[in-house]
Amino acid sequence: MKFELADAHFWPEIEPGTSAFVHKLAVRRAWAKKGVSTALLSYARARAQQLGLAHLRLDCVADRQGLRQLYEGFGFALHSVVRIGASSYARYELPLAP
Repeated sequence: MKFELADAHFWPEIEPGTSAFVHKLAVRRAWAKKGVSTALLSYARARAQQLGLAHLRLDCVADRQGLRQLYEGFGFALHSVVRIGASSYARYELPLAP
C-alpha cells in the first residue's frame, strides 16, 4: 500500500494537504480474506486522522466489484466515476472525524 498526501492524476481538484490517498493496496493470495486489507486501511485512516486531514480517498478500476465491496464495507462512499484514457475509475472517499 502507498500512502500519499496528494494525487494530481486521479484527484486533480483536491487541494494538497486536505486529504490522504491510498494507492496500490495489494495482498498476497495466501493472505486474502484474513483481514490484511482492513488492517492496512485502518492504518491509513488512523495516520490521516493523526495528520488532521479531512478525508481519506482512493480509487480503483470501476469494474472491480470485489474491491469496491471491500472499500464500501470499510465505510468509503462512492464519490464519482471518472474516465482517464481508455479506463473508468471509481473514486471513493471516507470523511474523517476531527
